Amino acid sequence: MSADGDWLSLEQLAVRNWRYDEARKAGLTPVEAALFAESDRDLAELRKLISVGCPVDQIRAIVL
Repeated sequence: MSADGDWLSLEQLAVRNWRYDEARKAGLTPVEAALFAESDRDLAELRKLISVGCPVDQIRAIVL
């Protein structure tokens, strides 16, 4: 279910799970990763921060 109570399509659920997995790889906690996955924050931005060696605390401040 989405935050507004609507059911997610299988594609939306797959994308959300993928975003969650990427956020966990970045070092976010499960709760933080879920918040990121449900947000409209840019996954490319998260990946860029990881690639330049941004500390997890800074990543949190930027993407959450």
